[in-house]
Amino acid sequence: MDFKQILLECKKDAIKLRIAIAFAVGCAVLLLSVFLFLLYKFVQRRRQSQKNDHKLLHKTASIRESDFSHAPQQRRHRPLMQTDSSASDVFLPDWRNGNMSPTSDSDEGHIEAIPRVGKLEFSVLYDTEKECLRVTVLSAKGLAPYEATTYVEIYLLPDRELKHQTKVHYKNCNPVYKEGFEFDVSFAELQERTLQFCLFSFDGFSRHKTIGEVFYSFDENLNLEDNTAKVLVTDIKKNISLFAENNPVRVGEVLVSLCYLPTSGRLTFVVLKARLSKKEIGDQLPNPFAKVSLLVSGRQVKKTRTSIVRKTLQPVYNEAFVFDIPVHRLSDVSLLVRVLHSEAQGEKDKDGKTIGKAVIGPDAKNSIGLHHWNCMMTSPRKPIAQWHPLMLS
Repeated sequence: MDFKQILLECKKDAIKLRIAIAFAVGCAVLLLSVFLFLLYKFVQRRRQSQKNDHKLLHKTASIRESDFSHAPQQRRHRPLMQTDSSASDVFLPDWRNGNMSPTSDSDEGHIEAIPRVGKLEFSVLYDTEKECLRVTVLSAKGLAPYEATTYVEIYLLPDRELKHQTKVHYKNCNPVYKEGFEFDVSFAELQERTLQFCLFSFDGFSRHKTIGEVFYSFDENLNLEDNTAKVLVTDIKKNISLFAENNPVRVGEVLVSLCYLPTSGRLTFVVLKARLSKKEIGDQLPNPFAKVSLLVSGRQVKKTRTSIVRKTLQPVYNEAFVFDIPVHRLSDVSLLVRVLHSEAQGEKDKDGKTIGKAVIGPDAKNSIGLHHWNCMMTSPRKPIAQWHPLMLS
């Protein structure tokens, strides 16, 4: 009898032990699940915060029709460049018919058409195996007789350390160069690069004179991944070399992106990053931020700004600004970008000290500002990135 009771008690203890073990295992599983869930949330939040660091910050600046009523409509957009001949049918005909030179009474000064001094023929090919860009300067046409001794310099902006140059061709208004050059650059990086061709005349007495320039952006409607050369012919615009390091009014450059949606009438302008010149800042590292102004017929109707990036010469913003603009008024619209130095400690520095500025659109005083605008018009719904020189105010 005693033996049976002992056996019964042992069975009860075994059952209790099993229940305790099961309970402990259940609690451990529950705690592990909670730990894994919290770890998952932590990793997810961290990834989201990292994405937000690189994600574009959108700010919308709606433009009412009354904003345009104060500014008279002008047919101010210049003709599209020949490299932009692959335009979409989505744009209205008056985009290209309004070819009168702009006349603006804004503080940006009177805008005059940039004269053309001939045409440049060149080809581009991206070698996917060697990861290099092959550029061939083919020929120039229609040069003036007094500028018939010429050569061409090629840069891949914004970098100007590497320069390629053709041979000098003497006394020929239609020189044939047919010289190829290579730039080591990854394909993904091409969208932030711009080819610059500088045509110079040479008089034999060591005097070099700039005839004009051609800019080409790689995010146009060309497929460079098929290993075939793309031949282009474009107008040579008479202009100073704004990206030159020795330019006394250049204080750096800013990378911006344009994208226009014609169906919704939305212009998205993205301030990506900037590179400032040390010689203009001095020993102190600046606290740069950018102000974006929408100009309609030379008159400022909207303005907005980026956040402040402190103590750097190479600020990264990645901030987008959306403007609602009707299609029929795009030829009257330009964008003014000013990079300023904030002397305040917080984020509420309304003024700041202007470092430099750039204008994109019909009011641009240089060919690259017009080139970027034309690229946007001929590539609807596609973001077009371009470096612009920052000039002293």
